[in-house]
Parts: sequence; structure tokens; C-alpha cells
Amino acid sequence: MRSVLFVLTLLFPFLIIAQVDVRKPVPPNFVREADVSFSKRVWRVIDLREKQNKKAVWPGAPLNKILYDAAVNGKLIPYLSDSLVTKMDIKHFLSIGSDTLIQETPIDPNDPTITKLDTIISQFDAMQNIHQLMILEDWVFDKKMSTMVPRIIAIAPLYKGRALGVDLGLQPLCWFKYDNPKKGETTCREILIEVRVFNKDNSRSTFTFDDWFEQRQFGSFIIKTSTIDNVSIFEDEEVRKNGLEALLKAERLKKENFDYEAGQFED
Repeated sequence: MRSVLFVLTLLFPFLIIAQVDVRKPVPPNFVREADVSFSKRVWRVIDLREKQNKKAVWPGAPLNKILYDAAVNGKLIPYLSDSLVTKMDIKHFLSIGSDTLIQETPIDPNDPTITKLDTIISQFDAMQNIHQLMILEDWVFDKKMSTMVPRIIAIAPLYKGRALGVDLGLQPLCWFKYDNPKKGETTCREILIEVRVFNKDNSRSTFTFDDWFEQRQFGSFIIKTSTIDNVSIFEDEEVRKNGLEALLKAERLKKENFDYEAGQFED
């Protein structure tokens, strides 16, 4: 009997780790439509270079590469926009982010005017090019429970687009469904729940990227909310000219969301 207990003691840490591989995403709490008194769609950006988000890009399991590779391997379906209607062809997906440069190269050492044109294609590197993620979410006020409930809808890796050496600015590479169990389609949660987040205090932690998102342990800033003009901070020409104004607008959007929630509780 003692020998059996000894063996189980040795195997216990490995049994804990194995649990990560068999976990399933926990469905969000159901909110009745009749109990929803307010809803607002929000777009926010997670900067993976921020100190709070550094654990998301540790070399053992970088989040940007995990999402990109899942699309390349056919585990996740990339979509053209946040409407999540039109699927992106994998050939199109692989072509996004690559840049074509025309380089003039001398071919006669005695006459530098004799040259040839070389086409150089720089391939997309998720680790080097994806430093931010955009998440689309709905904030719903459940009047029965008197709580604001966030629901992440989709995730988009962001990259700086370039064409013929011209900087096109920050834009979504594609959009991935975050959670949609009814469709029978693999979503981000099913991929992320299998990947542990680095924990410097506990190397046997079973805390996963799914927990990281669901417990909202990431740092982020709001760039757009559902409004009549439907323009984000990235698309607002006046705001883009002034970095400070962009930060101030992000804070105003955040405060509007907070003020509404506080107002509901006061009632």
C-alpha cells in the first residue's frame, strides 16, 4: 500500500500538468435577453510589449506565434473583417504582411550604369511583426444581477502594413473567432486553453491563456466604441497626428464605459 502511495505522490505533479491538455472552455454565464438593459460594442488593443503583458510573449509559448501558426496549420479560420462572415483563403492569409521591394543591382563592375532589377520578397514573421492584438467585445449590463458582463467576440493580430516599401500603418492581419461553441468550429479558446502561461513563481502552474483572457489579466486600451461615425483612433486623421490626443481619447472612451456602469449601480 505504501509503495502505491509513493508512486502516486511522484506522479501527482504530472497529473496536474496533464489536466491542461484535457480541459475544455467553460461556457460564459447565460444572460437572458430580457435582463439586458444596456449593451455596447468595444474595440480594445492589447500591447504585448507592455510589462503587464510580457508573459504573453515568453519564448516558450508566444501568443502572437500561437495564433498565427494555428491559422497556418488550419486549426483556426481567419476572417476578413470583424463581422466574422467572410472566410479568408489560406493562400491570401499567407500573402498578407509580406513586402515586395524592387532593388537595382549593378552587374558590370566597369560600368555602374548597367544594372538589373531584382524583386525581393520579405516573408511575414509573426514574432517580429505582431506586437499588438485587437479584441472585439460586447459589454452587457445584466439588470437582474446588476453587473456589467464583458464578452470577447473576436481577436485580430495587428501588424504594420507595407507595400513597395511604403508604410501603410497599423492594421488587422485577420480576425479569429474567440468563442462560438454552437457552430462546431474550432475557436481561439479551444486553442488557448491548451497552452500554459509562464509563471515565474510556479513552473507547474496550470494557468492557461484562456484563463488569462477570461480573468482579464491583460493590460489594454480602448480605441473605439459603437458610435454613429464608427471611427477608431487609428482611423481618425486628427487624432493620429497627435499621440497625446490618441491617449486622451482612449481614456475618455474608457471613462464613458466606467461611468455608465457606475450609474447603473447608483440607480
